[in-house]
Amino acid sequence: MACLSFAGPSFAEPGQTIAAATMRKMPSVSSRVVQHIPADAEIDVSRCGGGWCYGSWRNLFGYIPADAVVAGPPGVEAPVAMAPPVAVAAPPVVVGPAWGWGGPYVGFGWGYRWRRW
Repeated sequence: MACLSFAGPSFAEPGQTIAAATMRKMPSVSSRVVQHIPADAEIDVSRCGGGWCYGSWRNLFGYIPADAVVAGPPGVEAPVAMAPPVAVAAPPVVVGPAWGWGGPYVGFGWGYRWRRW
């Protein structure tokens, strides 16, 4: 019966590091270093609070800075500030003048307002 108590469900949730982080024994920068975790490593996170997350990676447990951890299953991309799309403007459409009558006739002979005496 004792072995069934160890086979219970794990309360850790999957997570991922978005930057290289240092796992420490206690939630303090001056605490002993347990291990160094690379960026994009799959970790198990038990709880987070006070700027630290308690979790495990490669069977070692400790505290990881919360700003280096993103919750969710592996493959979750870290939020990235996207640049606005490049605006592409079409060149202006130039339409030539339409052919037609351009005004009064200026000259001699038959034409607009031409009169014979």
